[in-house]
Amino acid sequence: MAQNLTVRGKIIDENGEPLPGAGIVIEGTTTGTTTDSDGNFTITVKPNAVLVASFIGFEPTSLKIGTSAPANLKITLKEDRNLLNEVVVTALGLPKQAKSVGYATTRVSTDEIERTNSINPVNALQGKVAGLQINTGGASGITSSSAITIRGAKSVDKNNSPIFVIDGMIIQEAITGNLAGTDWGSQLKNLNPADYESVTVLKGAAATALYGSRGANGAIVIVSKGGKYGKQGLGVEVNQTVEITDVYKSPVDLQNVYGAGYTYNGYQGGYQPDGSLDKVASQSWGPKMDGRMINQYMPNGENTPFSPHPNNWKEFYQTGINNVTNVAISGGGEKSSFRLSYGFNKTKGVFLNNDFQRHNISFRGNTELNRIFSIELGVKYAFSTAKNGASQGGWDWGNNVGMITAYYLPRNLDIAAYYDQYRDPKTKAVESTSIYSALRGYFHTRDTQLQKRNESSILTDLTLHANIAPWLRASLKGNYNYYGISTESHWVGTGENYGPTGSGGYGRGGNISGNYNFMGMLQMPEQSYKIAGEDFTIAAIAAAELYGNTESHSWSKQTNGGLVVPGVFSFSNSVNKIEPQFTYTPRNQQTFGLSGILNLGWRDQVFLELTARNDWLSTLTYPSYMRGNNNYSVFYPSANLSWVFTDSFRNDIPEWFSFGKLRASIARVGMGTSAYATSRGYGVFSQGSIYLPDKSGSVLAANPNLGTVYNEDLKPEIQQSIELGFDTRFFDERLNIDFAWYKSNTFNQIMSVGSVAESGASTKLINAGNIQNMGIELQMDVTPIRTSDWRWTVGGNLTVNRGKVVKLDNDVKEWQLMGGYDSAPEIWAYENGAFGVLTSYQNSPYMSPVLTWQGEDGDPRNGKMIIEYYKEYGTPNSVSAYYPLTLYDRNEEGDRDRHILGKVEPDFTLSLNTSLSYKNLDLYVQADGRFGGNYFSNMWKYAVPNGSLKSTLEGRD
Repeated sequence: MAQNLTVRGKIIDENGEPLPGAGIVIEGTTTGTTTDSDGNFTITVKPNAVLVASFIGFEPTSLKIGTSAPANLKITLKEDRNLLNEVVVTALGLPKQAKSVGYATTRVSTDEIERTNSINPVNALQGKVAGLQINTGGASGITSSSAITIRGAKSVDKNNSPIFVIDGMIIQEAITGNLAGTDWGSQLKNLNPADYESVTVLKGAAATALYGSRGANGAIVIVSKGGKYGKQGLGVEVNQTVEITDVYKSPVDLQNVYGAGYTYNGYQGGYQPDGSLDKVASQSWGPKMDGRMINQYMPNGENTPFSPHPNNWKEFYQTGINNVTNVAISGGGEKSSFRLSYGFNKTKGVFLNNDFQRHNISFRGNTELNRIFSIELGVKYAFSTAKNGASQGGWDWGNNVGMITAYYLPRNLDIAAYYDQYRDPKTKAVESTSIYSALRGYFHTRDTQLQKRNESSILTDLTLHANIAPWLRASLKGNYNYYGISTESHWVGTGENYGPTGSGGYGRGGNISGNYNFMGMLQMPEQSYKIAGEDFTIAAIAAAELYGNTESHSWSKQTNGGLVVPGVFSFSNSVNKIEPQFTYTPRNQQTFGLSGILNLGWRDQVFLELTARNDWLSTLTYPSYMRGNNNYSVFYPSANLSWVFTDSFRNDIPEWFSFGKLRASIARVGMGTSAYATSRGYGVFSQGSIYLPDKSGSVLAANPNLGTVYNEDLKPEIQQSIELGFDTRFFDERLNIDFAWYKSNTFNQIMSVGSVAESGASTKLINAGNIQNMGIELQMDVTPIRTSDWRWTVGGNLTVNRGKVVKLDNDVKEWQLMGGYDSAPEIWAYENGAFGVLTSYQNSPYMSPVLTWQGEDGDPRNGKMIIEYYKEYGTPNSVSAYYPLTLYDRNEEGDRDRHILGKVEPDFTLSLNTSLSYKNLDLYVQADGRFGGNYFSNMWKYAVPNGSLKSTLEGRD
């Protein structure tokens, strides 16, 4: 009887690097093992046995063992080029062979991310992923957040943004209101893209079902860089990037023919009824600019030419500079590896006095404690400072340069000359004689006031791995996210020596919040079996997860009654006694989830994955003293199938057809609700405050919100999704095509609707609605040139999505999504209509003209426009306002009706890119387009009635 052999060896890649976790089995059996952190393995075999070595992203290799054990056996695995992106990171951070994935994913390389060096990592994905739509809120400058959706909006009353998963910790992009105020961005701006190892976009419900109630809107999974085992010595990376930004074009198309002046009776141009010229008007309905010398806008009465200043709007901007420096040190040994990095970002925005700085320190280390246990630690610390974020939307005071350009900037105004005299050089007082209150308010705000926001962000993850047996691995992982914000502001008066008119002030504040995530996982690595002579593989995973939020603490302190000494910013300089305020907001919510994954494979060609997750949501749990159905247990199943048909028919398919895969998936995911939505007095503690009037004690004050009727049977939102697609590669991957068709329906929308007066509350929560999204995605890449030195690629992606409101509720047929302020149109969802319809309806109680049409046949909708006024709001000879998008009809009762202007969703989006590289030199160009759909410009709305745009020139002669 032959004696067994003990084979010891090492599995490495083509660069000689060890492959930890690689599998090696005896062919035709289930007996095998995996390599340790150094790529080493030991296995007992019979003489003449055949060993099969494999690793994700590499071609399996077979090796026959003779009658004696080889010495110092090394097995080299080659990368498998016939894979879509080789390896993709899926939900819960699990790596998978791309060919085995039965749903659409897109992996964005770190090179593509670092090309942009964007402060917000969301913006770095712009145009690179089919199905991903990003609307950048640039109005607030360098820190502004972005509205991001994957495959359309799915909820009428919830955040439609995907989750960001950073090494297991989940962060969600928060979008500020678009109507007024400052957008400081979210915690995402504190991440350093130079630390990314990979970024994977998971699009459909099947891809994110394992995230349970958090995965309905898709996920963007970020894995951080680490060191490498067996790497001798230290590796040093240094990267420096400088980006220069210039505002070369006005956001609106300005005219330069007519100067300052109001309209009277709609036809007298810039002349008042007494014949005098409106030389200080903020509108541009005046006469043609002819260069005459007149006293126009200078506070000292100086005459200046009545001439156009085409680029006066540029005085609000400067050249922006973004400096990014990254330094990293990495190393490794036989048992350990690490990477330590430091990043510094210093950005000067295109808005004056709008700056941003960020410091990043990141560490990731691994060490093998023994042959069974290993540990991994990751820490990311960031400290950022943002100053003077620009105002946005309809806010017309302070530093909103868009509003000032549209509303307060006549085309003859020399801003540079006016700026030199807007403040008295001796007394420092701001002039008050001209009509340009908003303009001088902008200068005063920009030059003297400070709005500063410091943020501290700490993301930590700690993982304990255990190789219990060749067929069983275990891990325990914990994440914690700390997010702290501190603010500082100071302002001065507009009078002499920065005194009275508000008399100035000084304030500070802050907020602290956190969330956590714990997960335990058992993994059975892929095992091979022979069943009826066929090759099958099986792998399984079971996981338990607990995550939630901690309390939020806020505090603020501000001077009272102004400053005793103008310009001295301290609390001791307050005119009156200060009462600081501390706010405690209990938002404790937890979710516990159990997950299971079963992966089946046949001949390494057909792959089936079945997943199941059950969440128990605390936000849908009713207190013991209340009646409720406790719909807190939610089940999320999914299945996806992948077939690599080119492997099945390799002998019948031409060589130029490199790779082909068909995929299909079906899944169900959902969303919960906010904390305390099931409690009577919903949100009862959200406004609770602790006031500290002096050092002697404190008083606890709770402000319950009893305005919402609780729902005894509130259920989670549920989304059901199906997807079909294919991935193909031609001519040795010189031509790559990825296509997907999908359809999703989101039911049980959690909506806040009006309540009957008898209930004593104004709103109630209900489950209703069915929002459908259906569309296609096409991604294509072509490589015409690929040599050892040169590489030229051309790529692009096309997205078509159709969002539809299948149903709202028996009592609700329309739902307002946005708007209703400051004469702006609104966005509505109508049953059986598109999700997101732009409508015209005006609620502003001032300057409210009615636009009507009168044709020859008497039809009011096919003639020329006539401007009228509501009797209660406007009178003849008053200042004219011209709102071409504010359309009204009168019904029989004389009320105004809302008009549909069109859907806001684009017909399709298209992105094209090309890259030409020679050795280490790379030129990259990208263009993105949004075609079809409607949008509303607040600047345009104000610029038209003020005569500032070229579109107002017709008929003025």
